Amino acid sequence: MGKNQTGVSTRGIGFELERLRKAAKLNLQSVAEGLGVSISTISRLENGKREPTVEEVASILTVIGVVGAERHRLLDQARGGSGLGLVEGSNPTVQSRTYLNFEIRAATITNFELMLVPGLAQTAEYAFAIISALMLDQDEPDIEARVARRMARQTILARSSPPQVNLIIAESALRLSVGGPGVMVRQIRHLIDLSRRRNISVRVIPADVGPHPGLVGQFVILDFRDDPTVVHVEDRATGLFLGDPAQVESYRLTLKRLTEVALDEQDSVWLMSSIARELDRE
Repeated sequence: MGKNQTGVSTRGIGFELERLRKAAKLNLQSVAEGLGVSISTISRLENGKREPTVEEVASILTVIGVVGAERHRLLDQARGGSGLGLVEGSNPTVQSRTYLNFEIRAATITNFELMLVPGLAQTAEYAFAIISALMLDQDEPDIEARVARRMARQTILARSSPPQVNLIIAESALRLSVGGPGVMVRQIRHLIDLSRRRNISVRVIPADVGPHPGLVGQFVILDFRDDPTVVHVEDRATGLFLGDPAQVESYRLTLKRLTEVALDEQDSVWLMSSIARELDRE
């Protein structure tokens, strides 16, 4: 495992240590005194500026009072275990919370989707239809809870200083009938509304461009003001963080090629409007 991949994990552990400390209503000084170290040491661990040892994580969790499954999960991550999980899984893992922490802190979020509208741009009814179709083993209350978590993620778009969000969507995602024509019309119009915001770019890859690098699948590139870039790739059961410079550069090259074949923002709106009109007549 390279240093940058370790860096992703280190930042994730730091997010969790900060969350657990605050949940225990302890300040940095209390934890530092409990361990006999400086406040700056705890701060650097929480900020992901220094990789913690398993022993350090265990000691901090003891001072905070974390026991049971949560303690075991975080220690497993400190040992280099995977423990990967979906961003909005019914049983959130350390890694799924890590993604949400990355998303909240990102200065720029770039999301390519081949078959679906990106989660940050989904309407509640579209999200319900998608989650119902994909999560075959969950009851309606579980599905509704996941929809609620997805909608809660979208609050970052309304912040006073929101991230720059770049959405690149294949035309196939807009033509996939999710929830019926009415749901799709409202979803596409929502995308058009989002595209009018100064911090959101929506670009569509038309179907007639033929094969392109995005056929491999969806991905998210998260850029930060002061920290290294993270790429996140998710499938049905797992999520993967990539921080190695060579891996990140590979996704940047893929993004460059996708940007080259995508319509510009104005023509993307024209295509989305055209598709919505077609669906509206059904």
